[in-house]
Amino acid sequence: MGNERWDKAPGAQRLPGKSEERTRQERESTAGLPLTFYESLEAASVDEKLVLAREAAGHRGFDEEDAFEIGSRVEQALEEAGRYAEFEGLLDAWRERAPRVYDAEPAVRTWRVELALRLPRRDVKGALVSLARQTGDAALVSRLAEWCLYRGRLEEARAGLLEAWPRVREDETLAEWTRVDYVTRSVLTCMDAGLREAPDLSLERLNEQLSALFDRAVPHWVGQGLALRTGREQWGRREGRELLDMPPEEFFDEQRALVMAFEKELRMRQGWPWGRTQLLFPELFHLLPGPFGHNGVVKRAMHLLLPVLSDLEHWVRGMAEERALHPHVHAATALALRPWGEFLHRLGLVDDGELADWWERAWGMLSALPEQFATSNDPLLVEEAHRFLRGGWPHG
Repeated sequence: MGNERWDKAPGAQRLPGKSEERTRQERESTAGLPLTFYESLEAASVDEKLVLAREAAGHRGFDEEDAFEIGSRVEQALEEAGRYAEFEGLLDAWRERAPRVYDAEPAVRTWRVELALRLPRRDVKGALVSLARQTGDAALVSRLAEWCLYRGRLEEARAGLLEAWPRVREDETLAEWTRVDYVTRSVLTCMDAGLREAPDLSLERLNEQLSALFDRAVPHWVGQGLALRTGREQWGRREGRELLDMPPEEFFDEQRALVMAFEKELRMRQGWPWGRTQLLFPELFHLLPGPFGHNGVVKRAMHLLLPVLSDLEHWVRGMAEERALHPHVHAATALALRPWGEFLHRLGLVDDGELADWWERAWGMLSALPEQFATSNDPLLVEEAHRFLRGGWPHG
């Protein structure tokens, strides 16, 4: 894909150092529950699984690996039975009966955040901050913050991202682009939260806040972002020929400005909340052709601004692992593609025939996405994907 990072690798969902590759025999020779326990758990009904899982916390060998294994199996069984909310009671029992294991296993904190996001009147902010404080894991905190942002829960996302930032900043194992993406997400979240609190937020005030948090890591485009994302300034409408003639460095800046201007369209025309629109960064950029066009063809603005259909097909069918790590980013990107084409059309950068032909074929590809969002653990996301990506004729 035009702007894709080909070195991109999935981030860990648990802390480094966990011995996930140990065999069951090795675990039995050291610590953990006996193999017979897992045999019983596998054969048990949902109610029996809950009983066994609670009883496991009283076993002297119960450790973090057991908590992860048992929790994963019980969560799946409850989800399939439509009884997901009961998972919260199991975690409460573990906290009371095995506090050391409960506190040591990061997956427990992850489940707490997901439960808080899915169940009413739970403390999402407290759960996410606790996870961020315990792990400092950039990929894990980002994924859950993105879930918050998709739902417009800006304060919760901001609190979690900022809590983890000191450790993310100092983590020498992170690729530099991962840190840049984390800063981008955090800066946009601070901007969105600030604008919701004070719609007239000034650039001077925003820069003061960001500089205090991120020092010299504040990106250079903040002023442009504030102006374009709020609609205080309009995108400098350019003819298609101007875009075609731009050198690559200038084109990428222009492309970013165009996407920032598009965010207001998503809020005004599609009803997206502050927070959700920023999830287009950086995924939409990875999907767009870039300055070299559709497989080297650069004759019309659409060749620079509409995803190449073969790339889109690869994104839909070949990136399931990435989708499991950032489902809300991928969902936002997918749901924004038709509005993106319509936005370009209103600007005169894509004509009627180009858009109609491109969207009809793109829509057929996107209809394969909804099942892939099942790993998000967010049923509402799956429902929305079905409704918008399969609901009706693409021209409707």
